[in-house]
Amino acid sequence: MKYHIITFGCQMNISDSERISAVLELMNYSLTKDINEADLIVINMCSVRQSAVDRVYGLYSKFKRLKKRNKKLKIIVTGCILKPDKIKLKAFADFVLDKRDLYQWPELFKKNLKIKKNYLSITPKYENNFIANVPISFGCSNFCTYCAVPYTRGKLVSRNYKDILKEVNELVKKGYKEIWLLGENVNDYHYNEIDFSQLIKEINKIKGDFWLRFTSPHPKDFSSNLIKTLVKSKHITPYINLPIQSGDNEVLKAMNRPYTVNQYIKLAKALRSAFKAQKQENLAISTDIIVGFPGETEAQFKNTIKAMKLAKFDMAYISQYSPRPESLCYKKMQDNIPKKIKKQRDKELNEVLKKTALANNKKFKGKIVDVLVLEKNNEYLLGKTRQYKTIKFKGSENLIGKFVKVKITNIRAFGFDGELVKDKLIVILGPTASGKTDLAIKLAKKFNGELVSADSRTVFKEMNIGTSKPKYPHYLIDIVSLKDDFNVALYKEKAIEAINEIVEKGKITILVGGTGLYIKAIVDNLDFPKVKPDLKMRNELESKTKEELFSMYEKLDKEGSKIIDKNNKRRLIRAIEVCLQTGKPFPRLKQEPLFDVIQIGIKKTKKELEESITKRTNQMIKQGLEKEAKKLISKYPNNPNLNTIGYQEWKQDKSKEKIKKDIISNTIKFAKRQMTWFKKENIKWIKNQKQAEKKIKKLILKKE
Repeated sequence: MKYHIITFGCQMNISDSERISAVLELMNYSLTKDINEADLIVINMCSVRQSAVDRVYGLYSKFKRLKKRNKKLKIIVTGCILKPDKIKLKAFADFVLDKRDLYQWPELFKKNLKIKKNYLSITPKYENNFIANVPISFGCSNFCTYCAVPYTRGKLVSRNYKDILKEVNELVKKGYKEIWLLGENVNDYHYNEIDFSQLIKEINKIKGDFWLRFTSPHPKDFSSNLIKTLVKSKHITPYINLPIQSGDNEVLKAMNRPYTVNQYIKLAKALRSAFKAQKQENLAISTDIIVGFPGETEAQFKNTIKAMKLAKFDMAYISQYSPRPESLCYKKMQDNIPKKIKKQRDKELNEVLKKTALANNKKFKGKIVDVLVLEKNNEYLLGKTRQYKTIKFKGSENLIGKFVKVKITNIRAFGFDGELVKDKLIVILGPTASGKTDLAIKLAKKFNGELVSADSRTVFKEMNIGTSKPKYPHYLIDIVSLKDDFNVALYKEKAIEAINEIVEKGKITILVGGTGLYIKAIVDNLDFPKVKPDLKMRNELESKTKEELFSMYEKLDKEGSKIIDKNNKRRLIRAIEVCLQTGKPFPRLKQEPLFDVIQIGIKKTKKELEESITKRTNQMIKQGLEKEAKKLISKYPNNPNLNTIGYQEWKQDKSKEKIKKDIISNTIKFAKRQMTWFKKENIKWIKNQKQAEKKIKKLILKKE
């Protein structure tokens, strides 16, 4: 059985539809985007304007045809429905239901399900995997004279703040980037002692990289305390929808809007000043305006034009007055402004808006801004800035759902054109014992940088001497236990987190190491398969030798076998596991690079490298490598992470001198394999620090 949902109206209705979807799927319905396939159609309607209601009635003939074709088809109408419409809608709907009674819906279809009575407590089926709507209240108690909401949704009821925090926390854990707090009067939230300001403070404690927005607030509920909270929150973005509705005091009074134009303008200025002072960001303000309100004179309309110019809105959602049954206007005021005049006033306000929006946008010309990428439209990506302004730029589709930096190159009244900007990344690499760590430390001090390790062995705790673990601070050193499994996909995830942390400090990242696949994962933004470990398969593969595993992998993935470390049993097993589970070679798909990279390699002659390897091996043995290796082998018997140079040799019954020679020999062979890998990459080879500094300066000084 399949269902199809048609949603009209605001973000709250979209959120409601997500909860309806969740219940329908518990009833064993599956979603279809094709209405012709549906066995159940749900219309989540809106009654804010008559045009939205008319669109629902306009579907009548279509549903009639669908019902003839599918005799079992059922139609539910729900959402914001006024009483007169409930009666009319029964003519073509099988059910006209209140979404607040969602817990009872299964009974209508003879489904015995226990659904939470409070529909806001139902876990939604989010339609987007990086932007989420989280309702914090339901209904409105303001009774603006033109509005139907109190009659369709009831008076304001605030949701338990613990449920809100739980939902937001779970979304952040799942990687959601933008969260909207919803309410018809969102900043009038009160649950026991928790008000909207306190709720924001609690959400601000949630760790994660996400933006927090809210809609729709009421000017009367913006206290000085709330403003302070907003500008101190690290997650709140500099965008507020602040409905003015009219720029004339008499009209505002007739609308039952309890503020004056002067009070509104003062509030808008206070908000902008606070964001500029505390966050050093320009606050974008959008608004809602009704033209052609009953009795609105030409002089009163001119006052709205004046208010728009004073407020300098970035965006305005202008609507022509539409009488709503049950509202006070409908009962007591005549809709006496001709449609032609409403249309003309709408047009005039839009012309004012274009000028103020363009003037505001000019401040961003040439700036680099953070953008959440939403979608790809033809060759362009579309995204939203922190100020909720639309920007288009060229880039790869894999950036959708991610934060990126974009330089604004062109300004329009309602959007920007831009160019993708990448954070700079310096990579210092080379074969083992080539001196890359020492060079990276010197460069970090010279260029205000911090180091991220790209070494597959130094990630493990307790492996100290045998990995020549540096004492100078590095990210991604000593991060996992030898008992834990660690792979390149996990490395990539943690390395990007580390790089982002360094960038936030205003420093440059230096990635240093000799593990080619780790480096390539970051430089080429490789996309790795999400294949779960198969313990049975792994146990079978563990019984094979490294030579047998390599031969097996070579047959499964010829290209991959040329670059994998054939002595790393753990990595061979993982690669084989992925190939066998997917039926394909191990995918190393390049994506749009995340960083502006320069790779600098240390050039050593064969003789220099062999001397360096011999010297370092002697130092490690002098420092106590034998004791460390034997201790770890005893503590972690058969641990695949210890099947590596500097540790595996001590498992053999040989003299100390012979083991030392084996370590030197194995390290030289490994260095040759590293160079085979590195020769395929775009690397700037240098002989000394001076040459490295020269190349880095070119990267840093390169024009954005």
